[in-house]
Amino acid sequence: MKKMISWLLMGALALGTLTGCSGGGKQAESKEKKLDVVWFSDNKEGESFMKLADEYMKEHPDIKIELIEVPYSDLESKIKNMINGKEAPAIARLTNLGPFQNQLVDLGQYVSNKDEFVNSFGEGLKFVFDDKVLAAPMDVTANGLIYNKTAFEKAGVSVPQSEDEIWTWDEWKAAMKTVMEKGGCKYGLVYDKSPQRFSTLLYQAGGGLLNKELNAADFNTEENKHAIQFFKDLHDEGIVPSSVWLGSENPNNLFRTGQVAMHFSGSWMIANYKDQITDFQWGVTYLPKEAVRSSVPGGKYLAAFQNTGVEKEAAEFIEWISKAENNAKYCEENSYLSQVKGNESLNYAFGKEYFNIFSKELAATSSRPGAEWGYQALTGAVQGDLRDKLVEVLAGKQSVDQYTEEMDGLINEKLKELKE
Repeated sequence: MKKMISWLLMGALALGTLTGCSGGGKQAESKEKKLDVVWFSDNKEGESFMKLADEYMKEHPDIKIELIEVPYSDLESKIKNMINGKEAPAIARLTNLGPFQNQLVDLGQYVSNKDEFVNSFGEGLKFVFDDKVLAAPMDVTANGLIYNKTAFEKAGVSVPQSEDEIWTWDEWKAAMKTVMEKGGCKYGLVYDKSPQRFSTLLYQAGGGLLNKELNAADFNTEENKHAIQFFKDLHDEGIVPSSVWLGSENPNNLFRTGQVAMHFSGSWMIANYKDQITDFQWGVTYLPKEAVRSSVPGGKYLAAFQNTGVEKEAAEFIEWISKAENNAKYCEENSYLSQVKGNESLNYAFGKEYFNIFSKELAATSSRPGAEWGYQALTGAVQGDLRDKLVEVLAGKQSVDQYTEEMDGLINEKLKELKE
């Protein structure tokens, strides 16, 4: 009898265990999936992102999105530490894919249609590498020209009002000189001390950094030498102050004084100058050209990480937030340009006409600048030398020929290291 009771109890326990396992499985299937997002903010981008994330979570109650906010200076180290601790984030906002290229999810494996997803973005930030979709451009920036409208009007100089009126470099230089003489400006131009910004001139001259295959330097060229000499001439003739590139003066502060005719910077300055400049009127005009028109794209991506267990959910969220209507909300609220097709002209609260000009600059730019600067493992390694050796040229300590020859060799060295 006792044996029979024991067998019955064991059977009941076994049945209970099986039932419990079955119930646990169903619970696991219905359990919400958590997407940790490592994020940095320049202003209020995090708030805009979470508004969209809240919409997504309402549509997908099984998804929980949480923001891990870090200072931009700590972004890479934070993510690397998480990966090393086997706690990689589901998603991160990145400006540089290079350090994480081998840890990122190929979104093309999970989005509803890979080709349609890739083709929903225009030229600009490079996000497809070796046929793998490693990120989605969240927003994009463009280099361009901001000008002192008050000074130009005083000097009687008109800026190009359309793409049919774009200046050549010589016409641009002459216009700045006239505004210095007649518009009350001490300088014609302040130019951000940035290798990415400087490289715009290389591309406009028909030059660049690499060959088409991105596997060899293409820096020691006549086109690049022409651009570098032009930039040096602007300094030598006092059109550009030496205090920025040969010193540490902030070009934004200089332009805000009203003593400078133009600022060669980027689309992000529209929001900055909106509140910072009150003593004179300013505007945006088209970049000049030499051999071709060109800007250089920059911006930020959303990327998903491998080995999180939520790769599919992360990719699906990135696909959703990249839809034109969702991306438009984000870009409009934060005064950003969009790389999503259909969002070329957005309804910004301020400066819509200015953003349209920057957007047209991107549209007129070939794929070369985005491809070269998109090779971030390389550009991250050489951009310091690109800037610092150029300073030597501006200071008269190195010739243009020496600079292009040295940079050509340095780029090839770095390419070789990257292949090893």
